[in-house]
Amino acid sequence: MKKILITILLLATSIYAQTILSLGEREASNIDYMEKNEVGDTSNIPQDPTPFTQQIELMSADEQLSYDQIYNEKFFAPWSQSAVELTHSEKTWQFKYAKERTYRANGQRISKAWYKQAIKNSNFKEADTLNLPAITLRHTNLRLYPSNQGIYYDPKRTGEGFPFDYSQNSAIYINTPIMVSHYSLNKNWVYAQSPFASGWIKTKDIAFTNLAFQEQFQNGDYAITVKDNLNLSDENGQISLVKMGSIFPIDPQTKKYLIAKKDEKGFAKLEKVTVNDIDIIAHKPIKFNQYNLAYISKQLVGEPYGWGGKEKCRDCSALTRDFFAPFGIYLPRNSRQQANSGAEFISLRGLNSNEKKESILNNAKPFRSLLFVPGHITLYLGEKNREPIILHNYWGVRLKDGSKKVMGRAIITTTSPGKELSNVKKKSMLINTLTGVVNF
Repeated sequence: MKKILITILLLATSIYAQTILSLGEREASNIDYMEKNEVGDTSNIPQDPTPFTQQIELMSADEQLSYDQIYNEKFFAPWSQSAVELTHSEKTWQFKYAKERTYRANGQRISKAWYKQAIKNSNFKEADTLNLPAITLRHTNLRLYPSNQGIYYDPKRTGEGFPFDYSQNSAIYINTPIMVSHYSLNKNWVYAQSPFASGWIKTKDIAFTNLAFQEQFQNGDYAITVKDNLNLSDENGQISLVKMGSIFPIDPQTKKYLIAKKDEKGFAKLEKVTVNDIDIIAHKPIKFNQYNLAYISKQLVGEPYGWGGKEKCRDCSALTRDFFAPFGIYLPRNSRQQANSGAEFISLRGLNSNEKKESILNNAKPFRSLLFVPGHITLYLGEKNREPIILHNYWGVRLKDGSKKVMGRAIITTTSPGKELSNVKKKSMLINTLTGVVNF
């Protein structure tokens, strides 16, 4: 009788066990307790992008589908490669930090011995010995060294220390195709190339893929998460936090969403996902209209500044990347690459601040343009009282003494945040440093 009950229990568990995508919450970390000052713009401009959506020009379905096709090609590019397509110097440029004075977040100097061991563990003499396609199983990170330990410049100086971890190359979302070069010496990490960046990923966070899996996963019909900080869980608990902009293929028979899980041999297998909440995931691309633009953009406002995706937050280029993704527009990872990715680039070089504003107002398209300065990128929302208004994840306003008044979050401002401050460094204000408008 006891054996029968156990059998029934196991059968019931297998029938009702399911993977569920639902509303969630990013776990609070040190990043949530960083300094967050106000300036005139953040106090005087409502921190809601919704009113600016009235200024948009609609994008045609054909134009969106054209962008979306490019998106899918770039997203799955690692699986079309036979190896990691980087030179040795491109793979190992991060070793330069071993020659510099660097620190941990607590101010402790990083020793030469640590770098020696980290470089040894990087095991680049075995580079390209695997050359295997794989996929990420959860939200994870691309690190410059096979280690969770951070690398910072002097934490006592402005703009250095936490959260500027220079070993944090990027966050990488669940269900992302990658090409794996080799294992670290201790086998805890793999060196991999993703669609947008390369680096070290924890071995437990990936599964290798065979051709059959790739053909089922890369089926041409995809959904994308349109709500941020979702929870993916199964009978064993949470699998991963899921950020807005994560891709889920749609099963052609059941129309359910698909994720990758790892089988007992370390290879990826497909599993269907149940979604119990409405408006958290949608067929990609979603329509470029007022409602969707407001829905996506206002979720980004207020998020802490997360350098390279630090602590599951966004920096300036991750904000723009994830804003455009649901609309089927693919952006590369960093700001300079994004500046070169649009359909049109309008230079602002050689113009004074008033001329730059006029050029932006005349040429930029609300919610379809980026404003670029080397090292920073912003989303153009539109105009208010003949002032260009932008959404950007902004570390802070440069002051005359070289320090910064830290914003440390995604804010809506003019192109001159902090202009009212008596000690602002005017030459460093955004309007004086912007170099171009990127149109899509």
